Amino acid sequence: MFKLEKMHPLSQLLFFALTLIILLTFNNPYFSAVSLFAALAYLFVKNGKRAFKTLWFSLLAILFVSVFNAVFAHYGDTVLFTLGKTNFTLESLFYGFNQGCIVASSLIWFTVLGKCLDSERIIYLFRFSPKTALIFSMVLGFIPRFIKKAGDIREARLALNSGKSPERFREKVAFTVDNFSALVSYSLESSIITANSMEARGYNCRAIRPSRFKLTAKDIIFLIAVISLGAFIIVQFSLGNIKYVFEPVRYTKALSLPALFAFFIIEIYPFISEALENVKWKLLSVKA
Repeated sequence: MFKLEKMHPLSQLLFFALTLIILLTFNNPYFSAVSLFAALAYLFVKNGKRAFKTLWFSLLAILFVSVFNAVFAHYGDTVLFTLGKTNFTLESLFYGFNQGCIVASSLIWFTVLGKCLDSERIIYLFRFSPKTALIFSMVLGFIPRFIKKAGDIREARLALNSGKSPERFREKVAFTVDNFSALVSYSLESSIITANSMEARGYNCRAIRPSRFKLTAKDIIFLIAVISLGAFIIVQFSLGNIKYVFEPVRYTKALSLPALFAFFIIEIYPFISEALENVKWKLLSVKA
């Protein structure tokens, strides 16, 4: 087994695409819980104690979405309590809980995707449309740069103001607008510099570029396994063997345990591969 970030870009894209399609299409709490568990497990084996921040964020996101849905949606027959003429139901709370799991799981997998797919891999995946690949990779690169630049602009303006931040609401709005204006000016200037630099270096989107990515036997096996398991899960869903009802009373109308287990195998693979890799390195360090 090999780690997720070492996979071929096609393998990585297939894994993330299948995960998000199943999460957003099935809207099933069992699949949402499996995906969230696997994503958190991967983060813990990958980042160690730093993953606790993501865990707390996930719990807060689930809590917020659950409460928000329970407050503004009042469908379902199981009434938890009543305020005035408004009934707060268990079904709306549980539906929000499921949506929170989907949101948290999707955000975690998107974070992992951002670390796995660098600009070179994106250009490789979209080599049939190099302009699209270039724009997409540049946007992903500009986002962290702009966040850092926004912080630099804010700190510079605070330093000019003796380190004092505005206190009145009107002053805060004006301060934020000025910072945003400076950031936009920087982004426009940066884009012009980038365009001139690419033109000076003779950039040609139609040029043929060598690629270091090769489909290995491991990648082919992984692709066949994921495609087969994913097709089985989707077929089970299309046949109506995977369905959860949230209202008026929540219950499992149909659940294919083999399909759920197949999804678990797909989702847990990054955790298992990373854990085995860590064990391997520890054994080698002990022998050395």
